[in-house]
Amino acid sequence: MNPLYILIILLTLFCSTPGGAATGLHNPDETITGILAMDPVQVLDLFENGTFPDINASTLMEHQDLLYRKLALGLANRGDYERAESVLLSIPPVVRGYDSTLLLAFLYTRMQNPAAAMEHIVSLQVQYPDDLKLDNARAYLLCMAGSPAQARRIMEPVIIEVPLYGPFLDTWGTILAAEGRYADAEMACRKAHALMPDDAEVLAHLGMILHKSGRTADAQDVYQRSVRIDPAFGEGQKGYARVLMDLKRYAEAGKAIRAALLVMPGDSDLISWEQEIDGILLNWHIRQEQEANRPLLIKRVVPESRS
Repeated sequence: MNPLYILIILLTLFCSTPGGAATGLHNPDETITGILAMDPVQVLDLFENGTFPDINASTLMEHQDLLYRKLALGLANRGDYERAESVLLSIPPVVRGYDSTLLLAFLYTRMQNPAAAMEHIVSLQVQYPDDLKLDNARAYLLCMAGSPAQARRIMEPVIIEVPLYGPFLDTWGTILAAEGRYADAEMACRKAHALMPDDAEVLAHLGMILHKSGRTADAQDVYQRSVRIDPAFGEGQKGYARVLMDLKRYAEAGKAIRAALLVMPGDSDLISWEQEIDGILLNWHIRQEQEANRPLLIKRVVPESRS
């Protein structure tokens, strides 16, 4: 069943009287506690398979923020960012907590909407002005938007205060790379990767740094690991495609481009690269057909006459 359809049903329950959704369960609090302890993918499966237990409306309302965040994380895990956004926006602003708002900002970065992401980060900073994680998120967005100097001003005191936190090192690495300091950037991102070995975004940033350093083969290996971990991370697929094109591995690059276009459908670079690869592969096939149809030239060897 469509999770958004189920959410509409839940929202209807929220608007009903607390006693109007009797369940027959002796302890609904225990049931919801068990569900919220599950992995987000498992919670999403309960909704989509129609196996979510019957829990009264007041209990669901009490845990709405965490429950919806679990659903959104499950959707985001498979690259369904738009539905994940819809789920989070279904939480009333007065109920939506810090973590859900931060997740919403993250989704907007994946959906190529940095302005919306920044809006949510700034709104959180009004409430939590001394939160270093929000400083980190803001610096990252500024760097990705082409303002590394502003990003540095925000991030430098953060990395000095907390030098060994993976997300901070990753952001610092992207800022250093934007400044052209690739050796320092690589060191920062490798430290981040050691702390977060299964983070596809860190690997993609490391791949970008290696590529810009001219180490294309090494970049290809790192990007390949990134897209294996998270095939739905568009920027990782895009970077992987660019490296494969530089290595003249056009058929593989085409697959990476198509994967990236699924989550970045309007990206002008990807559209241009796909057209370029189509032209290259078409010309290659034409040459192959011409070679196959070319008549064999048989050189006659005339034996020398014997004197």
